[in-house]
Amino acid sequence: MRARRTGRTILVMLIIISIALICGSIVAVYHFNGEVGIYQRSSSETNAFFQSYTPHPFINTAVDAEPYQYENPHDEALYTYEAPEGFTIISHSPAWDQNMLELLYHELMLNEHGDEINFLYEVVVYPDEEEETSILASYSLGTTFVSFFTLFPAFPDDFTVNFPKDIGSINLYGGNTKTTIESIAESLSHEYGHLYTFYYMFDSAISEGESLSGTSYARFREADRFDLITSSSPGSTYMQERFRYLIEIAAEDYVQLMGSPTTRQVVDFVDVQQLLNGAELPTSIRGARNAFPQENMMIPLAGDVQGLKEYFYSYIGKAPRVPREEKQEITLEISRSSVQHDLTSGRRTFVYYTIIWNAPYQNAIYTLAWYDPDNYAGWGNPVKTVHPGQSPSAVIGEYVVERGDRIHFPEDGRVFGTRVFYVVAMLPDGTFYISDKLEYNFD
Repeated sequence: MRARRTGRTILVMLIIISIALICGSIVAVYHFNGEVGIYQRSSSETNAFFQSYTPHPFINTAVDAEPYQYENPHDEALYTYEAPEGFTIISHSPAWDQNMLELLYHELMLNEHGDEINFLYEVVVYPDEEEETSILASYSLGTTFVSFFTLFPAFPDDFTVNFPKDIGSINLYGGNTKTTIESIAESLSHEYGHLYTFYYMFDSAISEGESLSGTSYARFREADRFDLITSSSPGSTYMQERFRYLIEIAAEDYVQLMGSPTTRQVVDFVDVQQLLNGAELPTSIRGARNAFPQENMMIPLAGDVQGLKEYFYSYIGKAPRVPREEKQEITLEISRSSVQHDLTSGRRTFVYYTIIWNAPYQNAIYTLAWYDPDNYAGWGNPVKTVHPGQSPSAVIGEYVVERGDRIHFPEDGRVFGTRVFYVVAMLPDGTFYISDKLEYNFD
């Protein structure tokens, strides 16, 4: 009994001393210094001190090699913009001057956000593409060290208390060629989606290096059913299978549900019939949200997962965006046609297919696309974009046009094996709806 009392007495004394020290420190604190720096750029001593605490950096869309970064982006920057929220936007590209950085700030703030914005430390625009991995952007977790300097009789004059705090850094590449807000908005939103989901949904699992399979988000996304990868850090298959990583799907969901309106960009795709009639192919499919609202098109769209948008918005105490039109059924039909022509090599049969669908939304933009269910590599393959007033149909295969004594036909490579076709309807308010999927075996 005496031993227990002695232990309790010591504990009580320690508590009293601690309270006294804390109170004394609170009264005597004369300076708060937020010396903040991502751990990769801190001194070797600080790096060693926080190494065990700091999570392993997560680089979006890259695992084999980290993107090149300046040792001190702040000192070597061409331009900087200090955001009112406390983070810094840094440019190493002459194309992104002070005015452009301010526009970039306003674009970032168009993405839905809450207190997690205080977790953001910097946004860095680099001039060149990342050569080794060809990634568009990256998000890194790091550590800040915050120092309290105190005046207290029991402590030395220079006594300092340091404690770590996690922060996030967004890196955007190719600033010399991507010189508009539109060209960089999607990457910015996606990377901020990593910050948002790491901060609210995955924080404890990532800091402990645990699987995300037990998170509420994994249950919403039915990770087991769709064979999603729930690792909290990139693995050896990341570059090939990033569309299966839950951390990537979460960032894509953020763009769909909470992203800036600027991310709803449209790329006009043309089918073989239009191509033969003089239409030109788009120069790039990147940013084509009208065809790919998310990278993994084999799973339901974020808006079709019951309760998911409410879950995302619950962290910032806002009501989710309400679509102006309710979802309606879109169905696809495919028909086969053939035509024969005499060539110098002999008579040949050309086969093409026409895909039609109903268009229940009058002012929507419809885009037909497909993917190979047995060899999916992310995003899919666009076929044709249809604007309001145009016929909701597309042609694939060996479509032929006769011009004088010549036969013209392109080989689009779409009419063999099994293909899954779908149509994305993009409404004027930025809502995405997807059709029923049509699986067709051309063999």
